[in-house]
Amino acid sequence: MQYLQYNCSANLKTLNHITHLFSGYSFRGKVKHLPQGDLAVIQLKDLQEDYSTIGTQLTRVNAEAVKRKYYLQKGDVLFVSKGANNRALVYHLDLPRATASSSFFIFRCDRTQVEPGYLAWFLNAPLTQHKLKQNLTGTYTLNLNRSVLEQLEIVLPSLEQQRKIASLDQLMQTEKNLSRELMRKREHFVQTLLSNSLNPDQ
Repeated sequence: MQYLQYNCSANLKTLNHITHLFSGYSFRGKVKHLPQGDLAVIQLKDLQEDYSTIGTQLTRVNAEAVKRKYYLQKGDVLFVSKGANNRALVYHLDLPRATASSSFFIFRCDRTQVEPGYLAWFLNAPLTQHKLKQNLTGTYTLNLNRSVLEQLEIVLPSLEQQRKIASLDQLMQTEKNLSRELMRKREHFVQTLLSNSLNPDQ
């Protein structure tokens, strides 16, 4: 689905006018898991299903180690700022406290202007992704500069239309994830049959 070639008659605003953008928390070295930790940390390794969902086996640390301004809120849009897969997804986990690592930028939306699901869709849309990849910097680790994102223009239809687009995009992503799971189960089933055929007495 593409709401692109962006409708020029629609409202256009840069992201710095409709969101508060901040970086994830920068830990010193590897994040060490504390079983009794009361703050979950979302890292790149926790993203699943083509960067569309967040896994549940999150590393935990003590909350006092991270300033509250880095705590996530439901509806925050997490954007992968490092590497070549610069995808966005909406944070919606039911966790008392969570933060994201510095591999992410976090968009906190002005909900009177933009829906988080719509913003995530817009950032993942092919035309936006093409623009962003033209601005990647770095030799060994690719990065997106914060100012590039802040000045990125977004098409803003009505909030009702934004919700419809976000809802349809979520349905499509759910269908993709179910298809992947079906393929995994089918492959496992076939491989089991083939393996058993080598041992007919079992």
